[in-house]
Amino acid sequence: GLVAMATMAASFLETWQNAAFQEEAYSRCKNYSALVSLLILHESTTDGVLKWRGNQPALKHNRLTDWDVKVLACALRRVQSAGAPSGLDLGYNSITDEGLWHLSEWIKEETCSLKTLHLSYNDFTHVGVSKLCDALQFNKSLHTIVLDGNTLGHVGGLQVAAMLQVNLSIARLGLASTDLDTDSVIAMATVLGANKVLRAVDISRPLLHSKMEESTIHLSTMLQVNNSLQELHLAKHTITDTGVEWLCRYLSTNATLKHLNLSCNRLSQDGAKHLSGMLRVNSTLTVLNISSNCIEDDGLCSISEAVKSNLSLQWLDVCSNGIGDKGLCALAAALWKNSSLTTVLLWGNTLGQPTCNAFRVLFERLRLKPDDTDVRPYEVDGTNFLARTDHCTNNCISLVY
Repeated sequence: GLVAMATMAASFLETWQNAAFQEEAYSRCKNYSALVSLLILHESTTDGVLKWRGNQPALKHNRLTDWDVKVLACALRRVQSAGAPSGLDLGYNSITDEGLWHLSEWIKEETCSLKTLHLSYNDFTHVGVSKLCDALQFNKSLHTIVLDGNTLGHVGGLQVAAMLQVNLSIARLGLASTDLDTDSVIAMATVLGANKVLRAVDISRPLLHSKMEESTIHLSTMLQVNNSLQELHLAKHTITDTGVEWLCRYLSTNATLKHLNLSCNRLSQDGAKHLSGMLRVNSTLTVLNISSNCIEDDGLCSISEAVKSNLSLQWLDVCSNGIGDKGLCALAAALWKNSSLTTVLLWGNTLGQPTCNAFRVLFERLRLKPDDTDVRPYEVDGTNFLARTDHCTNNCISLVY
C-alpha cells in the first residue's frame, strides 16, 4: 500500500510538473512551490486520493485558484492510469466557475477514472455547476460528489436534480449549505423517488421560507417508494413536530434507511413521541441524530421506552436537547435492557447527580465503553461527575464524508 502510494505520487508529480512548465509563468507562482512540496513529501496522497485542501497548513496561505485547477486538469489528462489519483479533495479553496469548467471538461472524457470528488466550500455558483452536471451525464466512474458550502441556489439545485435523472453512477452526494430553496429540495425528493443508485444524500441547511413544510412532506413520501437510500441528512431543515410525524409515518415501513440526521431542527417532546412510535416498528435504522432540538425529559423518556425493544439502533445522539435527570436516567435504564445500542452522545444537557451516578455504573459494569460516548465519569470527594470528551472513536462514519 505505501509503496503503491509512493509510486503514484512520484508518477503524478512528474506529469504535473511537466504540465506546470508548459503553462506560461505558472512555475514561478507561489502555489507551485507549496504543491510540489506536498507531492514530494507524499502528504497529499492518501489511499489514492489527491488532497489539496485549502485548510491544510501547507496551503493555508496558498489556496488553490482557477489557474491551479487548469494545470491540474491538464496533468490529469496526461497521467498514466497507474499514476492517476482515484479521488480529488479540493475543498476550502478559491475555485470559481472557471476552475470548475476546467475540471468538468476533463470529467466528461472517457479516460477519466475518478471515483470521488470533494469541492466543498469553494467560490463557484450555479454557472459552474451547470458545466459539471453536463459532464456528469457522460461520466460513469464518479460515485461520490461533495459540493457543500457553494452557492448553488434555486437554479443549481434544479440542475443537480436533472442530472441525477440521467447519471447512474453517483451513490453519495453532499449538498449541505448550498442555498437550495423549497423547489430545489422538492425536485431532489422527486428524483430520489425513482433513483435506484444513490445511497447517501446530505441536503442540510437549505433556505426554506415556507411554514408549510412542503419539502419535508415530499421527502417523507419519497421514503415510501425509495428502496436504495441508506443515509439521509436533514440538519437545519426547520422540521417541526408535524414534519417529523410525516417522516415517521413512512419510515415505519421503510426497509433500507439506516442513518437519519435530524439535528438542529425544531423538534419538541411531541416530535420525540412520533420518533418513539417509529422505533417500535422500524427494524433497519441504526443511526439517529436528533441533537440540538428541544425534546426535553418527556421526549427522551418516550424514546427510551422504544429503545428497550428496538434491536437495530446502534447510535443515538441527543446532545443539547434541554434534557434533565428524568430523561437521562430513563435512557440509562433502557441501556440495561438493550444490547444493540452501543454509542450514546448526551453532552449539552443537564447532567445532575442521578445522571452521573447512573452512567458511572454503566461504565463500571462495561455496558458502555470509553469510546462509546462523549462523556467520562470522575469523582471528587465521593461525588460522581461526568466530563466532556472529544474522543468518541466509535462515532458514526458518514457515507458522504
